[in-house]
Amino acid sequence: MLYLQECSSVKNLQKKGVCIPKLKIINTSTGLFGRSLLNFGLYWGNGSLPTHTISSGDIVGIGSSSSDGKIEIITSGVVSRVTDTTVSVAFEKNSNFSDLESDGQYMIVKLANDITYKRLKRILKTLQSKGREHHLVDVLFGDKKPSSCEESSLKSVSFYNSKLNEEQKESVKFALLQKDVAIIHGPPGTGKTTTVVECILQAISQKLKILACAPSNIAVDNLVEKLAKHKIKMVRLGHPARFLPGIQQYSLDAIVSCYDGSNVVDELHKEIDKIRDKISKTKGAANRKSLWAENRCLLKEVKEREKFIVKQILNNCDIVLCTLTSGSDDGPLKYVDKDHFDVCFIDECSQAIEAACWIPLLMAKKCVLAGDHNQLPPTIISKKAADEGLELTLMERLLKLHGDGIKKMLTTQYRMNQVIMQWPSEKLYENKLQADESVRSHLLIDIPSIESNDDTMIPLLLIDTAGCGLHELQADDDESKGNEGEADIVAVHINSLIKSGLNAVDIAVITPYNLQVDLIKSRLADKYPKLEIKSVDGFQGREKEAIVLSLVRSNDIGEVGFLAEDRRINVAITRAKRHLAVICDSKTVSHHEFLKSFLNYCEENGEVRTAFQYESEIGNYPSIKHTIQKSKSDNKKVSSSGSNKKGEQTDIKKKSQPKVQSSNDKTDTRKESLSNVQSPEDKDAVKRVHSEEEKRLTEEKYRQVLLEFIESSEISLTFPTSLSAFERRAVHEVAEKLYLLHISTGEGENRCIEVKKISNDQPDISNIDDTQQPSDMFRTTDEKIAGTSESSIKIKSKSKTQKNSTPKLKTLKLKETSEEDNFDALIEQVVKADKTCSFSNCKKCVAVMSQICQFCKGRFCYSHFIPEAHGCGDAAKAHARSQIRKDGVLYSGSGRPEKKQDAIKHNYLQNKLDKKLKELSNQRKMHKKS
Repeated sequence: MLYLQECSSVKNLQKKGVCIPKLKIINTSTGLFGRSLLNFGLYWGNGSLPTHTISSGDIVGIGSSSSDGKIEIITSGVVSRVTDTTVSVAFEKNSNFSDLESDGQYMIVKLANDITYKRLKRILKTLQSKGREHHLVDVLFGDKKPSSCEESSLKSVSFYNSKLNEEQKESVKFALLQKDVAIIHGPPGTGKTTTVVECILQAISQKLKILACAPSNIAVDNLVEKLAKHKIKMVRLGHPARFLPGIQQYSLDAIVSCYDGSNVVDELHKEIDKIRDKISKTKGAANRKSLWAENRCLLKEVKEREKFIVKQILNNCDIVLCTLTSGSDDGPLKYVDKDHFDVCFIDECSQAIEAACWIPLLMAKKCVLAGDHNQLPPTIISKKAADEGLELTLMERLLKLHGDGIKKMLTTQYRMNQVIMQWPSEKLYENKLQADESVRSHLLIDIPSIESNDDTMIPLLLIDTAGCGLHELQADDDESKGNEGEADIVAVHINSLIKSGLNAVDIAVITPYNLQVDLIKSRLADKYPKLEIKSVDGFQGREKEAIVLSLVRSNDIGEVGFLAEDRRINVAITRAKRHLAVICDSKTVSHHEFLKSFLNYCEENGEVRTAFQYESEIGNYPSIKHTIQKSKSDNKKVSSSGSNKKGEQTDIKKKSQPKVQSSNDKTDTRKESLSNVQSPEDKDAVKRVHSEEEKRLTEEKYRQVLLEFIESSEISLTFPTSLSAFERRAVHEVAEKLYLLHISTGEGENRCIEVKKISNDQPDISNIDDTQQPSDMFRTTDEKIAGTSESSIKIKSKSKTQKNSTPKLKTLKLKETSEEDNFDALIEQVVKADKTCSFSNCKKCVAVMSQICQFCKGRFCYSHFIPEAHGCGDAAKAHARSQIRKDGVLYSGSGRPEKKQDAIKHNYLQNKLDKKLKELSNQRKMHKKS
């Protein structure tokens, strides 16, 4: 076994979703037929696990971090169950899981397994050397034509499932009559698996031995669940940890444990364990040699007995079910005869690579393939391999080779409303799909207890974000994409559906990108735990009453990424039963013809809304845009200064140096503490709700900083721009209580707080009541004065100005009077100055007519409002140069021309204005009548 990323750090592996760090063993139990089960949860607390891609059936390693930062794998197992808070791992009897300590901190890492690759390589070599000896190979490669039996040879069929429609019954008969190969093409919702199950039952009734396979464990389990209702002998091959709990009783391990003679095997295993204990305690070479000989004899006997039991079980059963790669002859199937199986069924054949299909096909005389080649193909990581033909599935190749003569297509679907179904039917299924009467016009409003509104009475909804500025985000790995605006709209629409009475379990959110999955989960997962939020690939084969689809892509160049895969869009759309809501930027996605035709269909047959209608709700959720941008800048800094390892070594060296502090270093220490008072989580959080305890601790932290400042000889103290809004508020409150002058300057990310001492005679602060509320808690402007006795105050500008061109600002001088008179005079002069031109020595009134400078924010008369006239010339030139660099155009005349308003936004605002005018007009008419 190898790591998926051998050279990656734990942090990078976690970003890729293949590692879950900081875990502990919650409990241990025995299950899965003698295997040990260990449940892992977060080491700190009982919260949800971070986002990951580890799922049931994955092979994982349990490890810890070494001193040099590498991962040391202690043991490995198979994931049996995954929840939001725990991961259960199953260990074999001979694994060394006992080395794990109950109080230790561990991580789970997904491991790559080369067994599948070796089996695929071996089957291709077998196919090349001995394939021509097999009749089915000649047919599937076109050397012989497929043949069929005459209908007269098939006696009257008594169907097990009485609810099959005529098309499904014809498909079953067709599959039974074909001698070599039959294909059942089942579009979404047409009952393909139900038809396959009926074919299997009919074949068993003819005393045929069946091998049923599928590319995934969940697809195989689906077959087992449907077949379990009938009295047939079946065996499910594979590791029980990969099975659904309800079908583990049909696993080979479970049947072996209940078979006659299995108790003898268990006794032999116990005897072997005793002998091994004796060997570890025996010192004499001769005695050890005899014990090892006895151990080998017992092992040989165990293998013979197990082989006999497995062979008896497989030969006596009606059907064996397994994944394609588990059907290899180096597993349990090596105990059956070469020509044991008569028919091989492969469900979801269009999702498997052809090489995997040949593993079970070489064991049977006939094959029945079922799937839909218009849905997602197998995942091929190598583009070169995909281009050279690996992406072409067996089902697609046979349809091109032999045509529709070997195929039966199911056309009646029982899932989607007619409006949702019609577009994929026209584009991908030759307009052959027909909605059954039971689903043709069903809507959310038809579900009991659902209220009637604009959302529940429509089957198809398009929410267009074009022109709204909701551009896509890109993760720092340049692979995944996200769109926070679309995520906000998704949250609003989900809240509306649930408020209408629809259960969260009946809704799913589908999006093509994992980053968007995380964004939507951050908004909805805690509120609605049963709401499913997945990528398109993770939802194939599923269905929900309502589907909300977020297409994410919104950019100026019309790049749609892998939305250009038509089959991926088809899967996303056809998951919905009664309601489909699509959120996208029509301007971007219309660059792809397939998507453009879908948007046109939505405009003609569904309801179209613009994102401007959700303008008030957008932006009310935490944003990660700053986090992504910050991580990118951090990565650039790391790459420019050297490798990560060098940076880590530098940090270690700094930490290892002893801290020596003298009385002269207090100022530097305080500045250093200011830069470290905020954690990265707080820096990135937006609109975070803080508890009273957090508020108290934060105020106490800044109180200590300000007390040190008061005791020092410094006059002013500037806090860093990295403080969050919550921390700036705490600084204002504490400074107010300590009678300090506190001013907030700058905008956005450049906003900072400057604290000054009011006078040299600072009041005694030892007995100040912390519960006292400040008289002015928030500073809404840049000039807030608290209890000042200074004789002059300068009016400062909000924005940064150039060093070489400081604007000439007025200075207000106050006479030395009492504190109360001084404050009133100050207010009077500030009001007077606010109505006078800000240029020095200019006394023109600007209360009625004035111009505000966009650089210094001062109010000037029309004689001095030009930036070059009042001192902002350099700032204006720098702004003009940056605008030219940004636009790449030198505009003639007076600067950049105004952009035309977006047509969609213009129409929306116009309709809104007309509606408001109509309401006011109706009100006037009613008033006149009264």
